[in-house]
Amino acid sequence: MADIEKLFYDFEKEYLPKIFGFCIIKMNNNTEAEELAQEISLQVIRTLRSGKKIENMNALIWKISNYTFCKYLRRKKYGSGEYLPETILSETNIEDEFIKREQISILRRELSFMSEKYRRVIVMYYYYEKSCSEIACKLNVSSGTVKWWLHEARNQIKEGMNIMRDYGDKSYNPGMLSLSCQCMPGADNEPMSCVRSKSTQNILLAAYKEAVTVQELCTELGISAPYIEDDVNYLVRNQLLKEVSSGKYQTDFVILPGNNTDTAVELYESCFPEYYNKLISHIERYKDTLISANFNTAAFSWNRLLWVYIHIITDIALCKFKNDVCRIVSCDDIPDRPNGGKWIALGFDNSYFSDIKNSSGIQKEYIPFDGPVHKITDGIFAQGFFHYWSGLDSSVFFNLPDNIFTLCGKIIKGELDLKSMDKEEEYMFSVAVKNKLIVKCDTEFKQNYYFIGSNSKKQIERIAFEFYGNAYPLFQKAWTQILDKYSSSIPKHLHWQMGNFLSNYLNSFVTCSLYDGMKNNILYIPDENNREWLSLFVADM
Repeated sequence: MADIEKLFYDFEKEYLPKIFGFCIIKMNNNTEAEELAQEISLQVIRTLRSGKKIENMNALIWKISNYTFCKYLRRKKYGSGEYLPETILSETNIEDEFIKREQISILRRELSFMSEKYRRVIVMYYYYEKSCSEIACKLNVSSGTVKWWLHEARNQIKEGMNIMRDYGDKSYNPGMLSLSCQCMPGADNEPMSCVRSKSTQNILLAAYKEAVTVQELCTELGISAPYIEDDVNYLVRNQLLKEVSSGKYQTDFVILPGNNTDTAVELYESCFPEYYNKLISHIERYKDTLISANFNTAAFSWNRLLWVYIHIITDIALCKFKNDVCRIVSCDDIPDRPNGGKWIALGFDNSYFSDIKNSSGIQKEYIPFDGPVHKITDGIFAQGFFHYWSGLDSSVFFNLPDNIFTLCGKIIKGELDLKSMDKEEEYMFSVAVKNKLIVKCDTEFKQNYYFIGSNSKKQIERIAFEFYGNAYPLFQKAWTQILDKYSSSIPKHLHWQMGNFLSNYLNSFVTCSLYDGMKNNILYIPDENNREWLSLFVADM
């Protein structure tokens, strides 16, 4: 391709969108922006056709854009008539003043995008008029190093002044990242608590596919380096972001699409009602056992118990499949974390999450779920599963005090008299009542969730293992679908975590079964007093 043809090709493909973006920012009006963009484009085309040698296309585009913008403003203010010389002189001064302000604005922009060491030496040298030796003493480096940093910083500023930065989508349309984890959260509920701000969420989203620098993050998010650096350092300390090479960072956990609509629909269509029929048939075989007093300490009806049994029988069978087939990282092999936790984080990109509806507009209850989530404290195992019917927010589970199930277990087993509780126990009991783990019925308090002893828990595990042979072919069918859909989108350095989190999609077997249970009218209809804990399973270890 001839040089002039390449210039025109680059102008059309790369610079036209940037010119229009420049005009939108300057005019804040689509019609005027289009008019200005046409004038700028015409001036650029004339310059390219002139045969003049173009050494820096970016610089040319920037200068023409600003010059044409100034002329546009002048014409808009004074009209297109003839002017007296002194008027023209005044206009030229206005133009020069505008260009000066633009240059200062761009200079500040470039400073804000610099890495900390370059930014600090520029500010100390030019703003505070410190010598190289004074700066060296302050930063604990040699004077030669300071001079080198100043040289590099000046080159970066010079280069940056001649370009129009193309800000990323996240500068105006920030994404949404939610976090969960496997194993045991940290003392301050890490890693979930580490992504409360939009900036930390979008840093992790922007650094997921490939390693990026702080400067690249600044451009993508439209945020100055001093603020980005603090967030990057915070995420590195908390092991959600990793410095993979000097100055380059990459997200260190798997992020999956928050909207799993298609996956759940495909799983449902390929495996149901076959799976549901097999599951219910198996559970019904053990109904007399599972509804007896040893298994039903709350005296729930059978249709209320099924909210737990559908969840836990499926989950136990799935856990075996995940360990046998999906290459799960065991809890023993999950890394210990800085703040006392032992976890692998899992992110969900909810940036484009919309109402979960099928093509006919009917909401599908089997699509969303949150869990299973676990707590193991003082010999008590607790597992929560949250879905459409219970509410999706597992934070109600994580926000409970660690030993609340121990206290509730003692009350349920008759080991603690409500009238003889100490102050700490009274407080814990009030928290249990507030969170509806225990509810008041007339003059009595009753448990509002499923609880069993250790022997009963072992019997449920045996029942689930008996079911595994029937479930295995359908689990394998669904797992193949999931791998085909998602495995190629996970960065290679995270493949060791892949089985743990792609296999989470298999948990749709729980919600799909609950959905079929509701369709077949075999499940208790929840109300506001018991919806959160429909599928909560708590047992002595």
